[in-house]
Amino acid sequence: MALYVAFFRFKPGTDLGAGLEAFERRKAFSHPPQASVLGEYWVQASGSDPQVVLAWEADDEGPGDYYRAAWDDLFDITICPATQPVGEIPAEVAASLGLPAVD
Repeated sequence: MALYVAFFRFKPGTDLGAGLEAFERRKAFSHPPQASVLGEYWVQASGSDPQVVLAWEADDEGPGDYYRAAWDDLFDITICPATQPVGEIPAEVAASLGLPAVD
């Protein structure tokens, strides 16, 4: 499964009423069944910082389309493929970078 992270930023000009609308809508919202949600965080941020950060695993990009369809009227949404950090650099990658191999 691939890992995805989405950053939701309120659209420019969003006021308190739209923020409350998002809060109320979230109560009834269900994540798509294809997404294995790892975390959803509503952040008290302002300016260009994300107000919602969402991470999930899925077999394809379909859940991202679902999130955009559900929330695009209130948020500018950036979805990025992500990885978890690895404990070691694979030997072939280390060699291609001229780094010493780790045993």
